[in-house]
Amino acid sequence: EQGKHCNRLQLSLRRRVFAGKPRKMMKAVAVLALLAACVAVALGSGENVLTLTAANFDQTINNNEFVLVEFFAPWCGHCKTLAPEFEKAAAILKKDGVILGAVDSTIERDLAGQFGVRGYPTLKLFRNGKPEEYKGGRTEATIVSWIRKATGPAAKNIIGQGAIIDFSQDNKVAVVGFFEENSEELKAFMSAASGDDTAAYAYSTSSTDAAANGATFPGMILFKKFDEGKNVFSGSLTLESIKSFVQTNSVPLVIDFDMSVVGSIFQSKVGKVAFLFSETPNTDFNELAQEFRGQLVFARANSKEPRLNQHIGIEPSQFPKLFILDTTANMVKYPAPGGVSKEEMKNHIARFLAGEAEAHFKSEEIPVPNDGPVTVVVGKNWQQVVLDEEKDVLLEI
Repeated sequence: EQGKHCNRLQLSLRRRVFAGKPRKMMKAVAVLALLAACVAVALGSGENVLTLTAANFDQTINNNEFVLVEFFAPWCGHCKTLAPEFEKAAAILKKDGVILGAVDSTIERDLAGQFGVRGYPTLKLFRNGKPEEYKGGRTEATIVSWIRKATGPAAKNIIGQGAIIDFSQDNKVAVVGFFEENSEELKAFMSAASGDDTAAYAYSTSSTDAAANGATFPGMILFKKFDEGKNVFSGSLTLESIKSFVQTNSVPLVIDFDMSVVGSIFQSKVGKVAFLFSETPNTDFNELAQEFRGQLVFARANSKEPRLNQHIGIEPSQFPKLFILDTTANMVKYPAPGGVSKEEMKNHIARFLAGEAEAHFKSEEIPVPNDGPVTVVVGKNWQQVVLDEEKDVLLEI
């Protein structure tokens, strides 16, 4: 009811205050203050997220073993993006006995100051009343995964098909291993699980469970709520092979861009992104994503993402266009020189992987002439002049 009231208030505010001159300045200020409070309600509370204030903070922290607290500001864009993900994570984690709460730092300034909050959102895990730094992601899956590993084992031991089904359904990406107790494969699996916040991990010591799921013993399956639904591991189970298998299969074949998947695209350990800027899906691009799976992350964006388009340097009038981004090297961009036929895109990807693609830099033209005692450096001759390994360069910027 409070949320519905806020929506009505926002509509009323637009009509009364911004459609013309406000009737009275004091009334406008009061309405704006109430609107700000509604924004805070929308960001800081939900069906599963507890609103924390000075009145209930200490009691909540001290009476629960684990509490994940978000310190937010109503005007913060990142907080608005986090809010629905935090709510979904709260719905899952309350089954584990973990409380998720939110503090409006613009109102509860003393609480924010007490815990050294300097930016928004700031998340802290309270374990038996003591704060710890939160080091996880900002999506439902990464929040749940990090909290479960911080509050329990990196991978839980489960037995029976019912437990495996429940575990796979409770997580967007669930990795289930089948190993003998105290085996080297299980040790490698636990090590991989402890270093990965993108997926949930569990294992069974039953060969019957492995056979029921079409896996070898020892073996491993990755369950997911997208693409083909699950991937069955084959090969030798080592730390590196487990990490590579999960990294390759734990993201969609082609990721449709929005702000909730920024981390999956730009922070992927693959470090290379084939980005198709197109208003519609492209079957050829999807087929190339399957062919080059594991070598690049494949993503697609349309013209409704102006911030991304501006960052990459592409206008909607240039759609469709393929870019390859090297996210490990200060976001170096490699635009495809041709169109988006399957052959043209495949050739560009192959040239990039072979180290033969040409990087694009925003640049002035190289001055002519440019052979004086001081060479003028611009984007187009930066690599040739400054990064020349055969000579020393003294650069003035």
